[in-house]
Amino acid sequence: MISVNPILVSIVIYLVLTLLVSRFAANRAGGDEDFSRKYFLGGQFMGGGVLALSLVATYTSASSFIGGPGAAYTFGLGWVLLAVIQVPVVMLTLGVLGPRLWTLAKESKAVTILDIFRDRYHSKALLWLAGMSLVAGFLGMIVVQFTSGARLLNVMVGMSYANGLFLFVGTVVVYTLWGGFRAVSYTDAIQGLIMLAGMVALLLGVLAHGGGMANLTSQMASIDPGLVQPHGAGGFMSWPFLFSFWILVCFGTIGLPHTVLRVMAAKDGKAIARAMVLGTAVTALVTFLPHLIGALGRPLVPELSSPDEIMPTLMLRLFSPWVAGLLLAAPIAAIMSSVDSMLLQATSTLVNDLAIRNYSLSEGQQKWLTRVITIVVAGVCTLLALNPPQMIIWLNMAAFGALQVVFLWPLVLGLFWPAASSQAALASMVLGLAFYLPQTFLKIKIFGLHAIVSSLLASLLAFLLVQVICAGKKRE
Repeated sequence: MISVNPILVSIVIYLVLTLLVSRFAANRAGGDEDFSRKYFLGGQFMGGGVLALSLVATYTSASSFIGGPGAAYTFGLGWVLLAVIQVPVVMLTLGVLGPRLWTLAKESKAVTILDIFRDRYHSKALLWLAGMSLVAGFLGMIVVQFTSGARLLNVMVGMSYANGLFLFVGTVVVYTLWGGFRAVSYTDAIQGLIMLAGMVALLLGVLAHGGGMANLTSQMASIDPGLVQPHGAGGFMSWPFLFSFWILVCFGTIGLPHTVLRVMAAKDGKAIARAMVLGTAVTALVTFLPHLIGALGRPLVPELSSPDEIMPTLMLRLFSPWVAGLLLAAPIAAIMSSVDSMLLQATSTLVNDLAIRNYSLSEGQQKWLTRVITIVVAGVCTLLALNPPQMIIWLNMAAFGALQVVFLWPLVLGLFWPAASSQAALASMVLGLAFYLPQTFLKIKIFGLHAIVSSLLASLLAFLLVQVICAGKKRE
């Protein structure tokens, strides 16, 4: 008699459906564009709904469904309030950058964010620094996502860590290669819906088993009164911490390359406007729900060895294996929708920005090189994920913040300040990294603030100072 693991079967069905969606998306790709634009951007095809869901799914990662709920489990409802700081992300990204960036991408036929920088600044040094930062940052973040996906399969299914890693990576690589950016965007949109549906079902299950919100919060207060207070258990969340968190996960994300690319692929201005409203609503739900579930899970599962296990543990304890397998699709979707975008952009930087721009390659050579680089990048990240460094979570946060200090001001000021020079943008990148990396790895906090605050401020001041100097020299 063959034993069937219902959770594993549900997961495999979900992964197969993901591949079918990617194949469908690939078949819809237009044939009148060159390979790099069709594969790495897919054309300007996204309507408001797809743009909103794809943008939210890309921004939402393992931290939103594993680390975030784990923190809410530890610190209580205060962390739930902290998490909703992220809600304006879509509104800020589309509202600040949307119309101007979309117009520029259409006029210049830009495929990547480095194409925007190339057309705006005409500086090889800036492009190399931005390109190296993007690839290095995404490599670290991809390793974290691969590790999270493998660990999730290991905990939920009992699959070995290595087998779970290979299954997860294999699926992501196949559908990314299959259809490029268009396939990634459509699968991300579907995954956004799955995240939302899964979290609604899990919250209802938690409330039903816990006797309602009032009963659960009462039990939380009896465990530790700080769990139901704004600043969390032990007053952990100070005002400097709150301000730092807002900068890191909300304001600073305006310039993240993998979210900016979605704006460039919008169909038109109306799609951007619709996506602002829908995306903000979806962000509110997929941010609020998992963190609330993590906090309310404290009375239901008080004996966890690791807070990060709260979501998969609740799925296994509150539902049948078949339903738990379906719910598991939500965190898997969150991880996949982030890692596919990072993998595609790391590849596009190496292929489109470094190879195609500098060498004359036929379309066949471009396709071959793209497939090889994608597999190589995924392979390197897989090897690192097989034995991830102990400080991998800090590497992830370091990469997240480093991308912000490199891209935020050169992108925003470059779009809206016609006089902004390449020298100012390059100085902004260099000084921002010089401030950020030492503070991050040496755990230095100026006035109790996260390194991202002083680093973005230093980056901005460097931009303005060098710009003034350059303007003065031109007048002379």
